[in-house]
Amino acid sequence: MIQIDKLRRLMEVVSAERGEFVLFGLFLREEAQDKWDLVISAPWLEDGKLKALGEFVEKAASIVGEKEFLTLSRIVTLNHDDPNLKKILETVQVDDDPLELWNTNFFGLEIKHAYILRAGKTRELEPAAT
Repeated sequence: MIQIDKLRRLMEVVSAERGEFVLFGLFLREEAQDKWDLVISAPWLEDGKLKALGEFVEKAASIVGEKEFLTLSRIVTLNHDDPNLKKILETVQVDDDPLELWNTNFFGLEIKHAYILRAGKTRELEPAAT
């Protein structure tokens, strides 16, 4: 598993360069045989998704380490209108300290273990005060 402090560093660097994440978490599915999924959502990922994801992967490999990054099962991106993202944001809000969860259900999947480093609307998505 990738060290959480390395993932936090990745999230902070990319957020400073591209904008905040709505969701940034590491999930171990029940059937995944100790292969973790990195689940992310950010407004900047939705425009030119393939290019943005490629740039994210390059940055991730350089910060986390290519060998360690390749231990992930997959990277899952969720759009702002994805019902799975909405369910997670209704369930948890994380801004500062990572939230560790055990034996829960997200995306209709049994999650054995999860670390959520960020879960919340970005300032860009929040409605303006009137």
